[in-house]
Amino acid sequence: MPKLGLGTGIGRSGIVTPGIVTDNLVMKHMYPAGAVQPLSDGAAFFTSGDLINISDRTMDTDGNCCFMFWAKRTEVGSEDAVIGNTSTNSKKVLRFNSNTTMSLESEEGDAAVITLHSPNDFEWHHYAIVCTSGTVTAFQDGVSCSITGPDMGSDTLFNVIGGAGGGKSYEGYLCNLGLWSNSFTQAQIKNLMWKSFTDLTEDEKNLGLIHWYDLSENANDSQGGNNGSVGP
Repeated sequence: MPKLGLGTGIGRSGIVTPGIVTDNLVMKHMYPAGAVQPLSDGAAFFTSGDLINISDRTMDTDGNCCFMFWAKRTEVGSEDAVIGNTSTNSKKVLRFNSNTTMSLESEEGDAAVITLHSPNDFEWHHYAIVCTSGTVTAFQDGVSCSITGPDMGSDTLFNVIGGAGGGKSYEGYLCNLGLWSNSFTQAQIKNLMWKSFTDLTEDEKNLGLIHWYDLSENANDSQGGNNGSVGP
């Protein structure tokens, strides 16, 4: 079984304290055992103001890229955005839907709909959404999911974690969000899903890692030098 880590945060006073990071972003120490568990703690998002602004990141969704992350939902909303864009445009988002699906929507509004295996059980699960020449595949806990919808027709620019324009806000926990410029196989995903950033080998980082957000200590981006800032 993977082990849980202990996270710390920077309080309003600037003193390192366990549990809380400034403003609306709350870090959790430990979580109840679920079906599967991540290696580290996660950031908790409980209101529409709980989000993390990140530097603009264009993902090659009509080419090759991959989103990998751990999530534990606490409520089922109609549009729970894991990563999105703060513009009022409803496009440019990777989100959970209110039913048994997720959607990846590109800049042009192409929407691939992913049918999940355990959509609303409020436990930790690992997700990998892969674009290969614009064709979307997806895996929950390393198991392939069915996909409907067109191929992606354009790149997609993201600038926020835990929300998106048009009132899309995520409710639950997120951690170990990796953005990659590579199209991974199922076997590669099963190998990478249990790893924290420090567990990745140099060869694995060189497989196209663009940014890695631990979401365990002040939204730290461990790759690329652009730290996420705490919203709203």
